[in-house]
Amino acid sequence: MTKSNSGVPLQVVLRFDALTCAVMGVLLVGASGWIAGLTALPSELLFWAGLALFPVAVFMGVFAFAGQVPVWASSLVVAGNLLWVLASLLLPLTGLIAPNVLGWAFLLAQAVVVLCFTWLEWKAARPQPVIAQPLA
Repeated sequence: MTKSNSGVPLQVVLRFDALTCAVMGVLLVGASGWIAGLTALPSELLFWAGLALFPVAVFMGVFAFAGQVPVWASSLVVAGNLLWVLASLLLPLTGLIAPNVLGWAFLLAQAVVVLCFTWLEWKAARPQPVIAQPLA
């Protein structure tokens, strides 16, 4: 397992990220109309965003149980998470969607969670410094 500088293995972070993607996907697909009614977010956007989370969860899940996570895979996860956070903020800021207060809270809350996963995955994917051992 790849360990981060903070001691949390990358695979563990990927497992939790994959699980939250799958749960959020089920929520967004299954309750997109209900969530849209509460948040003033477009139900089609919620539905398709939820559907997009399933292959992402599978991708993360595959590498979460791998012996070693390739650099390209962890980089792709980090980049994808950053894009998700940016889209979550830019869509309403540019006026493409107009969430109500609860919609903003929903967008900000999930963006913060994704940003936390992104930071943990980035930190865990960084190589640990090699500490020289004294010669005996």
